[in-house]
Amino acid sequence: MHNDLNTLVLRLYDLAQQANTEEFSQQILREIRPVIAFDSAAIYSLTLFRDRTIRFNACLSESDARDKLALRFKTVCSETLDEQGRVRSRDRLVERAFNRPGRSFHADVTAIGDKKLLAYARQFGTQHAFLHTARLGQDFGAISLWRARAPNHYQLRDVAAGNLLLPHVFKALQIKRKITALQYGHDHPTHCQIVCDERGNLLFSDGGASDLLDQEWAQWSPPYLPTPFLHDLMRQGYYQGRCLRATVQSSARLFVIRLQAVATGQQLTPAELAVARLAARDLSYKEVARELGTSPATVRNQLHSVYGKLNISGKAALSHALRAA
Repeated sequence: MHNDLNTLVLRLYDLAQQANTEEFSQQILREIRPVIAFDSAAIYSLTLFRDRTIRFNACLSESDARDKLALRFKTVCSETLDEQGRVRSRDRLVERAFNRPGRSFHADVTAIGDKKLLAYARQFGTQHAFLHTARLGQDFGAISLWRARAPNHYQLRDVAAGNLLLPHVFKALQIKRKITALQYGHDHPTHCQIVCDERGNLLFSDGGASDLLDQEWAQWSPPYLPTPFLHDLMRQGYYQGRCLRATVQSSARLFVIRLQAVATGQQLTPAELAVARLAARDLSYKEVARELGTSPATVRNQLHSVYGKLNISGKAALSHALRAA
């Protein structure tokens, strides 16, 4: 088994370095399946807070895993952090795995005593669950595997394979994120990066990206991007908001999005943003005023405020600044 695992580990790192983002996101779970079989699976990141519920960040999934996790976090999620920073949960598998990151754990539905959890598991036909976690800075990374057939339970050999293999999966993910950042010129200390598909499903997410999106939309419910945010990005290639600026680049059928925090003193008002977007199209003061039903003098004053907030000298740099370059 060790020789096979060593070969797979090398293949994971090669995949992270050689495959494009879309190929990597589609292939990484399939590489795991021959070693630790599953009917559905997900690799995802989470943030736990002491004062509010868990935040489901980004997710790579196979079969119905994304829907399974999304429903869980909406209906039966009970995870919290205690004063010592330990995870507390009504789900014993979750509590064990999140308090001992780097190790693999498994459980059967028959061992669930909580009626709400049991009903949730049965809704998806789940019989056996496997969980491995890692600490990723302030967040958690997790790999969940599920089997639906009752006789096909996880065993100690699956746990042993998970302990050897799955830490390398998280390292391969980190390598792929780093390469993608360098490829798109996003390796900047004040920038965050996310990768999503055409529906806005988050596949990869830097730690600070979810925090920025939370600040912009208090009711945001990941792993889907906020609809107004995605609409602006896909329509015009950038987003300028109260708390963040963002630009997007396409990679095959995926989108790489860079986010940058907007300092409090630099936030554009809705009126300033409307003026800036029109002026960036090289419209004159009179033309912008006509579009917005205001006066050229008002447009001029608002644009001067915009230039100051964006730290630019005039209209020539406006389009570039709005793209959060």
